[in-house]
Amino acid sequence: MRFLVWLTDLCYDALVFLRNLAVSALGPRPMYVQLELSGPYPEHRTRTPWWVRQPPTVDDVRRQLQIVAANRRVAGVILTAHDFQAGLASVQSLRAVFARYRARGGRVVAYLPQASTRLYYLASCADAIVMPESGILDLVGMALEVTFYGDALKRLGIVGEFEQIAEYKTAAEPFVRGTMSAPMREALNAILDSVFDEVIADVAAARRLAPETVRALVNRAPLSARQAREAGLVDALLFEDELPRYLASGGRAPMILPWRLARRRLRQPFRWRMAGRAIGVISVRGVIQVGESRPRSPVPIPLLGGEATGHATIARAIRAVERNPLFGAIVLSVDSPGGSAIASDLIWRELDRAGRRKPVVAFLSNVAASGGYYVATAARRIVSQPATLTGSIGVIAGKFNVHGLTERLGVHREILGRGDAAAMASPFAPFSDEERRRIRAQMAEMYDRFVDRVASGRGLSREEVLAVARGRVWTGRQAQQRRLVDALGDFQAALDAAKELMGVSPSWLVPVVQIKPPPGVPVGVRGPFAPLAGAWEAPAGLGTLLEERVLALLPWEVGLR
Repeated sequence: MRFLVWLTDLCYDALVFLRNLAVSALGPRPMYVQLELSGPYPEHRTRTPWWVRQPPTVDDVRRQLQIVAANRRVAGVILTAHDFQAGLASVQSLRAVFARYRARGGRVVAYLPQASTRLYYLASCADAIVMPESGILDLVGMALEVTFYGDALKRLGIVGEFEQIAEYKTAAEPFVRGTMSAPMREALNAILDSVFDEVIADVAAARRLAPETVRALVNRAPLSARQAREAGLVDALLFEDELPRYLASGGRAPMILPWRLARRRLRQPFRWRMAGRAIGVISVRGVIQVGESRPRSPVPIPLLGGEATGHATIARAIRAVERNPLFGAIVLSVDSPGGSAIASDLIWRELDRAGRRKPVVAFLSNVAASGGYYVATAARRIVSQPATLTGSIGVIAGKFNVHGLTERLGVHREILGRGDAAAMASPFAPFSDEERRRIRAQMAEMYDRFVDRVASGRGLSREEVLAVARGRVWTGRQAQQRRLVDALGDFQAALDAAKELMGVSPSWLVPVVQIKPPPGVPVGVRGPFAPLAGAWEAPAGLGTLLEERVLALLPWEVGLR
């Protein structure tokens, strides 16, 4: 493997050398490269089917800046954005990427015709922020909205019959209550406080302002561009065509080229990987379910059209890396609110078993809570961003009883069964006291198992885990303080941890391979049309999840305004 990697890099570098010679003839005129960010920016790409279009990633930006930094004639980058949807943890990862570029001597200038809190949080890491005089700075803070359907469902004749362990495991409350419970309000306010303080502190440090000043400005927002400049949040008021004059050095205005044009004029960095063994990256994204994974579908409905991770797909990926001597470590990249408790435990088992042969490091992205945290507890190291939502150690179970609705519609359903609990899952009958007792017992067993997995994986006593469990959601910084997370950092920090556990220096370039598991055919699909089965999985996604008896699920997330 080592010889093959060296030979591949030698051929690659030879081609890069010839290309760089041609690029060097283009002249010494200074240049700025414009990077326009758009989309949700997950940490990295996954090995999805070719027909599934993937958004740009944090890793893409990291590689772009590595190329830019290798060119002395490039003075810096112009950061612009539209439809920027990255989650809080992804924003923090992007800030770290731009900070590394600045540390290498590059200049970052953000040009923002208008900016939300999310976008300004990212742009605050730049050397300078420029807005047109007509610009608006919507630095209004953040909010967490929860819609409660309990009263509306009751009017329709639908009753949510759910149980939860414990008081902070409030995933089902929006479907059974009309207002927020006290534990839910307490937990959500604590998360908002933590994340808001994180954003305020980062912006204040970047802009050299006192946190109290930034907080006061947020309370005054939205701000005009002129107000933002007077407050120290913006450095200059310019139109885009005035940027070359603003960026001029020594009386010479630089070229400003978008990335798609600039990349043809830039020297490519050489590559020389010093280690033969690779790191295998396995991604857990979206809802966790029993069976096969499914890619994101065009249907814009949460849980229904989103990406889902199946335990069988992940198990095959883990085994492929475990058995292959060319891989030295596994990095599990998690961006999931959880889902099926059974599927989460089955994935945990595969990771725990593989971890006895090769080190496993988990990286927690925007959300890695409930089942998403469950699977990560098998890792030897857990890395998260400060704003990652994690924890939520608890379970829920139940069903929707639609008997009242069907009676109103004149639909009558007769249930015949053999076995005391034969109709327990039917949505046309309420739970009996005995059925509810059985469900609670099943949930208690699953909760105890969840707690035991965390205690074993994190080196904590059962009592210590119970103190931070009970369904409570934590930010990454809070989780680190409670020993649920080992370190704060981005995906690169997780790769560095994997290198360390492999006995490799973090400075070495180690092959990083996104793992695509051996293909599997969904149950019930046969013949030449099997590859098309995924197209029909999305409409069944929510039903598949609701068929699970016990769920480890977090149904909400914090949003920046």
